[in-house]
Amino acid sequence: MVTAADAQTTSGSIITGVEGHYGFVFAHRPSVQPLQHSHLGAFVVTVSKQTYGNKQWHSLYHYPEIGVKYGFYGLGNREQLGYGHAIYPYIDVPLGKSFRHPLHFQFGWGLGYITKPYTRLENYKNVAIGSHLNAVIAFNFHTEIKLTERDILAPAIGLTHFSNGSAAMPNLGINLTTVQLHYRHAFGKKTEMIQPEKISFEKHLRVAAFGAWGFKQVYPLAGKTWNAYSLSANVLKQYSEKSAAGLGADVFYDPSISFRRKEELMATHGTMTDIRIGFAAAYEVIMSDFSVILQMGLYAKSDWKKDGIYYNRLGMRYVVTKNMFATINLKTHIARADYIEWGIGYYFKR
Repeated sequence: MVTAADAQTTSGSIITGVEGHYGFVFAHRPSVQPLQHSHLGAFVVTVSKQTYGNKQWHSLYHYPEIGVKYGFYGLGNREQLGYGHAIYPYIDVPLGKSFRHPLHFQFGWGLGYITKPYTRLENYKNVAIGSHLNAVIAFNFHTEIKLTERDILAPAIGLTHFSNGSAAMPNLGINLTTVQLHYRHAFGKKTEMIQPEKISFEKHLRVAAFGAWGFKQVYPLAGKTWNAYSLSANVLKQYSEKSAAGLGADVFYDPSISFRRKEELMATHGTMTDIRIGFAAAYEVIMSDFSVILQMGLYAKSDWKKDGIYYNRLGMRYVVTKNMFATINLKTHIARADYIEWGIGYYFKR
């Protein structure tokens, strides 16, 4: 515990805020450029809480702020893109050694809604998004200017990404690059921050395996929805209280591969054509029972070459029992989404 002389406190029990965003749709593919009609704006409201150290990981990450956001986004093209809505939980992490450090990184992942997705007859020029419902990934870097003990102004630069993970085609995705201005006000009782006693850490292995399911569409548009399955295992060395790194192996079963090969008049070879095998380097960011995992993989076997030889994962895991975890992953081929994985796994050691 800190002494009365050097005690630090939260600014309140609940923090509310508003954000204004101004920017543009980033054309990450040439086919997205015709959708760039004008600059865009967004309005976002937030509710959050400052962590204070009642859990070990709070102090490891310098007492981050956790909360939820709702945003209303203009997309710079009312005729073909319409408007976007997003709601997602987020975490705001100071990048220095103190929770009062002026530079922060904020990351969130949740649900989005696009009012004007692609339709074959009425909105065929929208080549970016093929469904109303989408996943949203948002992040920003910001600095904090303290106005009063309870009021913060935060200029930021960030990116908001809408994508359905190829659940419906087309799915090039919508990327919003914006400059932002955040204002937050804290209400309620202040809480003294807990400084936990230093616990010795020993490096150890994290061994896990999981199975996952997803669904996807492929070209041509308005085609069939395919189920896809994954079976994965990894062995990671946890070298600090916050991080682990290591290797993994993956087996993917994707019957859309046979379909695409037939469309291009390629020979197929039964079920084995639909199986991909890969090996990946992995990095895991650990926050107690919750973690974020990043993977960069290489296919050792793949009969569909147009996706390239590399694959990636951005995923989240949450331990729901002693060793069992739920996972949601976005599997991609560099910048192209393959599908969203929904899975259950088991830590044999962690």
